Amino acid sequence: MYGIFLFISGQEIIVVLLIVLLLFGSKEIPRLARTFGKGMKEFRRATEDIKREFESSTSDMKEDMNEIRKSLTKETDEIKRNLTRDADEIRKNVSRETGEIRRNISKDAKEAMDNISDD
Repeated sequence: MYGIFLFISGQEIIVVLLIVLLLFGSKEIPRLARTFGKGMKEFRRATEDIKREFESSTSDMKEDMNEIRKSLTKETDEIKRNLTRDADEIRKNVSRETGEIRRNISKDAKEAMDNISDD
């Protein structure tokens, strides 16, 4: 109720009503009240239209943002898969090469030991 009267106290409302009564008379007050009511109804309708328009605009933006988010998620997932695949391939190549190097070192060490024991 206080929001409707913009924090006007009860005494101030009574003073305003008395001034309206003195200025317009008792016969004009119902017409003024109807006019005021119609004005408030139009104001509410305009406010609702603005609110509805704002919500539809923001819902369109939300949909666009969701599409962008989905697209980015799809792209980052693809990049992750590619990087994981490449990293696995590199890991396999490194393992294969290090295994070959170990075998060669073992072979060379065995030959060196055989040469030392033959001498």
